[in-house]
Amino acid sequence: MWSGGASPETPTASSSPATRLPQEIINITIAYLTYDTHTLRACTLTCYSWYIAAVPHLHYALSIETRTLDQMFWRANPLWHMHTLGLLPLVRKLRVVDKNYPNFWFSKKLFNFRVLRPFLTFTNVRKLEIDFLDIPSFLPSIRRYFGHFPPTVQSLTLREPRGSRREIIYFIGLFQHLQNLKFSYDKPKLEEESADDPTLTPLFIPPLRGWLELSCFTRVDLLKDMIDLFGGIRFCYMYLYNVDGMRLLLDACAKTLKILVLNPADPRGE
Repeated sequence: MWSGGASPETPTASSSPATRLPQEIINITIAYLTYDTHTLRACTLTCYSWYIAAVPHLHYALSIETRTLDQMFWRANPLWHMHTLGLLPLVRKLRVVDKNYPNFWFSKKLFNFRVLRPFLTFTNVRKLEIDFLDIPSFLPSIRRYFGHFPPTVQSLTLREPRGSRREIIYFIGLFQHLQNLKFSYDKPKLEEESADDPTLTPLFIPPLRGWLELSCFTRVDLLKDMIDLFGGIRFCYMYLYNVDGMRLLLDACAKTLKILVLNPADPRGE
């Protein structure tokens, strides 16, 4: 695949010292430009070796709006376009955003062949963030939709997830290498817990040795079940704001906790 610029076979390209550098040196040089999108795009036009070094940095992070998946039949679908170019395996940070809550949930009904097929090519994601995930809608075949993530995902962020305690824990337990976990709610609220399936046990016990972030979190029973089913939690860093069950968390991580961040204006500080 050639994106433009002089071909490496042309006299102009072969006479340039930049094209004769070892690939390792080029990779190190390009790595310093990670946050300079304009320069990275220019690098892709230099020669093929610079192109293959710069492209992964350009497509490191991707944000998808749920409504664009719902409207994919009558609008240009950028997800499908990136899939046809073979760029989705380059994504390391994936966020599924919903700006129209509560009108849209990230649920099974959004998936057909034009969504599922490219979605399954996110094979190198390290950090996964999902807004308003409707976990029950994916059961019992949830691994069909998320089974390609567990080998690589190390950080998981769920904003206002829908599901019972066991369903949420089952989803977390899909990621056998998960280190970092975040639950984000816009405001504290009392939720009626739906009936739990006692046979729904997590497939894996993730390490959970990184950071835990909770915001406006009131589901203490979820924390208790997670500690029970995972045989404890071992976070080293915690950021807690407006959280019920703070003492439970501190006791559970007493031997591993190194850094605790609290907000002095926290209305639920203990």
